[in-house]
Amino acid sequence: MKRIKIILVCFLLCLAGLSLQAQDRWIYSAELTAGVGFKQGPLFFVTPQFTAQYPLGGGFTAGAGVGFRIGRPCYQYTVTNGSGSRSFCTELDIPLYLRLGYGKDHFFAHLDAGYAVGVLTRYPGNISGGSDKKDPRYSGFFFEPQLGWKFGRKSALALGFLLQRSQFIDFWEERDGASSSQKSQSRKQFTPALTLRYSILF
Repeated sequence: MKRIKIILVCFLLCLAGLSLQAQDRWIYSAELTAGVGFKQGPLFFVTPQFTAQYPLGGGFTAGAGVGFRIGRPCYQYTVTNGSGSRSFCTELDIPLYLRLGYGKDHFFAHLDAGYAVGVLTRYPGNISGGSDKKDPRYSGFFFEPQLGWKFGRKSALALGFLLQRSQFIDFWEERDGASSSQKSQSRKQFTPALTLRYSILF
């Protein structure tokens, strides 16, 4: 996993170096993304990020980006007598990603794929449990397809669907009068969130 992080960082550094040599062709964007999850997804997150894309011709582009994501991911999903509820922590992550894009006139489509590095995770004061509950919850590989619309030449808005590799505790409880049975399991899977992204192009 450390090797993957190093490769992504090296790629971004190389991309920055190449962009300095061909500034007239690169497309840069400062973006702000807000997202809300469902099922075992996050309560919400906000991500300011920067992306550099290079036109390949025919409306296609390729590039990469980096951001800072702060949010409230789910660390425990509790099912009590068939009814589910989520418990959240606060987390800061650094998403590094590659982007493939296609655009025609004002319409565009992007696919971001990358790895989010967990930096800081804070849990509620009453949490208890093993070391797995202290780990980052919303870090790992992710994929996010997006569809958007450009407003003029300098701004754009896009809707996306984020699938982020997450770690959480599945907790089941069955209550029947005074008796109850419980079990839990640590899980890792891609969790869903809907995203809204505003971009300023320059």
